[in-house]
Amino acid sequence: MYTTFLVGTAGSGKSFLTATLVHYLQTNEIDVRTLNLDPGVLHLPYAPDIDVRDSISIDEIMTEFELGPNGGLVAAVDLITAQSGEIIQEINEFSPDILLIDTPGQMELFAFRPTGVLAATQFGGEKNALVYLMDANLCKTPYGLINSMILSLSVQMRFFFPQLNIITKSDLLTHEKEEELQTWIEDIYLLEDAVNNTVKGEPRELAIKLARTIDDLQLFPETFPISAKENYHIDTLYGKLQLIWQSGEDFQVDDRVIR
Repeated sequence: MYTTFLVGTAGSGKSFLTATLVHYLQTNEIDVRTLNLDPGVLHLPYAPDIDVRDSISIDEIMTEFELGPNGGLVAAVDLITAQSGEIIQEINEFSPDILLIDTPGQMELFAFRPTGVLAATQFGGEKNALVYLMDANLCKTPYGLINSMILSLSVQMRFFFPQLNIITKSDLLTHEKEEELQTWIEDIYLLEDAVNNTVKGEPRELAIKLARTIDDLQLFPETFPISAKENYHIDTLYGKLQLIWQSGEDFQVDDRVIR
């Protein structure tokens, strides 16, 4: 089983991308299942095969422990590991070729609490990948792009899974802005020039130093725009996941080859 965790800040489009990616894989006759790890979500654009909401109720937790909404959500996410046995049993019963894990909307609840790393270890398969989603609305400025990349680096430090960084909602960008964004990703010197032209003082110095660190760590080559709404670069995302899962070979299931 190959597992992909979708992680990103609130509103970055994790659930919508999960729905789009599921449709893409099912269209290619690949056995894929979904696991929703967000106990607080009310509506999802897909029907999760495994859902923590079936065993964890935020309303009951808030009532039992006299917690507010935020405290109830934190407690609910922490309880996921207590329910790991049931979740793992469901995963094993489905035994999919690919498992997509849609993580909580508030990224810090999964990425920056001990239970998140533990859950990732428990639910991961033979080969794990992490897709980090960055909102195009933030990335459309050079300073915002560097901010987003630093967040992605923090997530990578937490999990140390092979990681892809995608800029979501690229359909909201003009063609010219997307091309400009792509040049920043591909050429550190052009990114530095853009920072110099738009930021001054200490923020500029910090941004330049952080951009060079990101470039030294080779994080930019695995960063690209995507649109789940327009199905833009979904095939690119799948191809890069293949490189992680199977060294780029076509996905094989029961003597079928998916290209």
